[in-house]
Amino acid sequence: MSWGKTALSFRTRLVAIVIMVLAVGFITTSAISFNVSRESLRETIVVNELPLTSNNIYSDIQVDLLRPVFVSSLMANDTFLKDWVQGGEQDESRIRRYLDEIRLKYGAFTTFFVSERTRNYYHFTGVTQRVDETDPRDEWFFRVRAMAAPYEINVDHNAEQGDTLTIFINYRVLDEKGHFLGAAGVGLQLDTVARILTQYSQNYRRTIYFVDGSGRIALRSEGARITADNIHQAEGMGEVADRILGVDHLSLSYPSGDGTVLLSSRYIPELKWWVLVEQKEAQATTGLRQSLMVNFLVGLVVIGLTILMVVYTVNHFQARLEMLATTDKLTGIGNRQVFDISLEQDLKVMQRYGAPFSVFMFDIDRFKDINDTYGHLEGDRVLRTVALLGRESLRESDLICRWGGDEFIVVARQCRLEDGLRVADKLQRSIESTPLLRDGRTVTITLGITECRPGDDADAILLRVDQAYYAAKRAARGQEEAVAQAG
Repeated sequence: MSWGKTALSFRTRLVAIVIMVLAVGFITTSAISFNVSRESLRETIVVNELPLTSNNIYSDIQVDLLRPVFVSSLMANDTFLKDWVQGGEQDESRIRRYLDEIRLKYGAFTTFFVSERTRNYYHFTGVTQRVDETDPRDEWFFRVRAMAAPYEINVDHNAEQGDTLTIFINYRVLDEKGHFLGAAGVGLQLDTVARILTQYSQNYRRTIYFVDGSGRIALRSEGARITADNIHQAEGMGEVADRILGVDHLSLSYPSGDGTVLLSSRYIPELKWWVLVEQKEAQATTGLRQSLMVNFLVGLVVIGLTILMVVYTVNHFQARLEMLATTDKLTGIGNRQVFDISLEQDLKVMQRYGAPFSVFMFDIDRFKDINDTYGHLEGDRVLRTVALLGRESLRESDLICRWGGDEFIVVARQCRLEDGLRVADKLQRSIESTPLLRDGRTVTITLGITECRPGDDADAILLRVDQAYYAAKRAARGQEEAVAQAG
């Protein structure tokens, strides 16, 4: 595997690990945060908000019932009513006008008086019936007669006004000695309670039910989830119906077909009903889910920016590492490691496609004298210039590297020996014809070359080019010695 492939594989793995760590960390923290917030919100709704709503409904019902209770008390203690009863209930029109005036003055839905002596049911429209102990519809009167409390609140059908479901305040009427004279009172149309129910349902976006002791749903808010007449038959709520009707106060959650439902119940003793306030958990957590989505999108942006920064940083430092690992620091050309990798690749190409190439090595003659005479900085400048001239003289497909010290090595691709000699000659003439020293003097180089042969490996090629190089060195020294002797 080449250096480039190794570096790419490393970068890919590093970026993948960073992405995985960021994604797992972000998703985990978001999920934990969402679950914690959802549990906290659920507890707040079940323990505080829903019970508060049911308590507010209960308080409002009590406020709405205070006025009719007060009016019924006035009727039960009115001397006119007592005198009229004790006077033999003469002139029915008088009691009718009295009841009608009470109704109109206080805005009641109905007003009535039932006599213990005659059992007549006096209505603001007149005498409508006589109560009878054998009639189940009249059971309320005999219950009021026997009770110790001064009044009761009862929800019943108003036979005198179209069997409308009405809230009756039944007040005991007693004479001066405490004898029971009858029951008087007013009635509120159940729309009063329905109005409260609708108001709270709209204000708090919650579903509200009024349920009697048997579980029958007497009233429900608009858009109620439960359509059954009894909570025992309702999906989900049927499983907890007995628990709801078994206590005065209860807060719980239960599973339903369309998700978890949060519920609070409260018993209203005046009506003998339970008020149930429920809310879907999904509806309650809509804000949380939206917040989670916003956080998720922000997280994606942050992760994306982080990944870009990581990729940029890794690529930058990787490029620097690659350059340091493959480039000769002094001359800027390839180092020995790059040459080794390139030679292996060229050998594989030759073995597969038969593409020839030549390798030649050269150094600067008497380079030690240059360092000794001009200094090492000048020597370094000469090395850099030689490398530059080498790159300019060679073809783009050729590779020049620093082998060590003042030695350089070149791979001339697609070159047999004769073509490689021409490439080497061009490089040699370029270097030796250029004034490289600060006093304008030129330098010479000694060069050895070989062609890659079938069956060669890297060691074989390097051995031959090394031998050719030293042979050229020996020949150059022999020429110098001959010139010196001739001189």
